[in-house]
Amino acid sequence: MPIAPIPRVVLPAPLNANWDWQRHASCRYMDTDLFFGRDSEGAGQRIRRERAAKQICDQCPVLYRCRTHALTCGEPFGIWGGTTDLERRRLAAP
Repeated sequence: MPIAPIPRVVLPAPLNANWDWQRHASCRYMDTDLFFGRDSEGAGQRIRRERAAKQICDQCPVLYRCRTHALTCGEPFGIWGGTTDLERRRLAAP
């Protein structure tokens, strides 16, 4: 089975205005392990970790900006804007 090509990602220009929203994120000083799983993570661990990360996102003042960034840039891993990588792929599907 052929491997699908990886889509080209276009990131916003490195201007402070494009990235300033991240300074206000609830996760800014949190351990990234909560938002990004490990290869050795079991299904139960993943579900609990993702649920905990999404609870942080639910209270975040930049939730929608973060989600928009993840969808626009095609973030392939982690919890962004309260969505998993699978949820973002479903949202982006035609």
